[in-house]
Amino acid sequence: MNRFMEYMLSGLGGSYVRLLVAVSLLFAFLYIVYGAIWRLYFSPIAHIPGPRFAALTFWNETYYDVVLGGKYTWKIAEYHKAYDKLCNRLSEQWAGGKAVVMMHAWASLTADVISGYSFPQGYNLLDTHGFDSEHYNAWMAFTAVCNPSRHFPWLFTIFNAMPLWVTKLTSNAFYMTLRERERLMAQAEIILSQRGKPAEKAFSGQSLLQALADTNLLPEAEKTPERMTAAAQLAMGAGTLSTSNCLRSATYHILANPGVHAKLMQELMTCFPDPDMPPTMDELEKMPYLRATMYESLRIFYGVSHRLARVFPDRAIHYQDWTIPPGTPVSMTTIHILDNEDIFPEPYQFQPERWLPLDTNGQRLLRHLVTFGAGSRGCIGLELAKSEFQTAVACVFRRFGARMRLKDTVRERDVDTVYDIFNPAPSRKANGVLVVLEEEEEA
Repeated sequence: MNRFMEYMLSGLGGSYVRLLVAVSLLFAFLYIVYGAIWRLYFSPIAHIPGPRFAALTFWNETYYDVVLGGKYTWKIAEYHKAYDKLCNRLSEQWAGGKAVVMMHAWASLTADVISGYSFPQGYNLLDTHGFDSEHYNAWMAFTAVCNPSRHFPWLFTIFNAMPLWVTKLTSNAFYMTLRERERLMAQAEIILSQRGKPAEKAFSGQSLLQALADTNLLPEAEKTPERMTAAAQLAMGAGTLSTSNCLRSATYHILANPGVHAKLMQELMTCFPDPDMPPTMDELEKMPYLRATMYESLRIFYGVSHRLARVFPDRAIHYQDWTIPPGTPVSMTTIHILDNEDIFPEPYQFQPERWLPLDTNGQRLLRHLVTFGAGSRGCIGLELAKSEFQTAVACVFRRFGARMRLKDTVRERDVDTVYDIFNPAPSRKANGVLVVLEEEEEA
């Protein structure tokens, strides 16, 4: 994430130096907890087939297995319930031939998953009738303010100082961003106020906010409502938009390409005979075409499209015949790699086959799949996103895929990236990918 984004998420509390220290401490904290997991992922035996757990984060599997003494087995059942809820909502909406905005359907799922990890009172959007669009719009507004605030950082200071009702009249995008932060802030304040008072705790269970409040790895000076809210807001924005945008793109490309659709359905029906039984991650990992479809979807939707600047403060960078002085921001966008014809021939075409076989072509191309970034600043939610994608596509397409059809959806208008607002965004007239369900043929 670029320097401005971190500055904005902090709520403008304190100087830039203090913010830099705070963010560094957060990532140091995350790095320590993730150490063993990253070694498993990158070790020489990482290629051996086996389950890739739903989320390799300290606030998910590690927490349930270590802190709670072995509760992850039961947590898996909760994940399955989320996908069951999604399928039930889709079935309701498709009844009578209604068209579903798949962007809102996928965003409801991903928001429920990440909010359940991030703070005690998750959104539970799938418990409501229909599919929520408000929260998706709020997080898109959150990214929409990036460009103007990056060039004019004082704008956020002004809007942050205004009452919310004034901000709403002035800029709805800023209003939705600040309102979402206030919601998270309220929960952070409750958690902090009840530290050391277990009998008075308003929330049961664990979350990212609770873990930050309870851990001994984070200095007490860092345990402020603003600091904790920034961490939760970062997780919510990344966990909601990236995965749902990828699923939106995948839905279009699968349905718009009959050959891809047919191959995916054949594999799902073969490996997943009962559509009402959610597959395990071990079963999903054994579906090569599903994984190839996931990789191609990640490539074609880009992930974070914005330029992620890095600065070497104390030494020059030497590249070919050029010397870049210390302190010079250097950045690039994932689009230029993922659309590179030398790496991915015919990049505009959706071709899961380019990743097959996975152990040869797939491994060769994976080093160029920079959708999640790379290195020490790569996305820490990588495995969670992959797990969500495979499970969501498998469950929804196995149950409905044979009858799902696009309606009034045009790639250039509704799917392709035409704006870079940190996240890739389609045209302002995009419909979110409309899908209908054909009636079952009578036997």
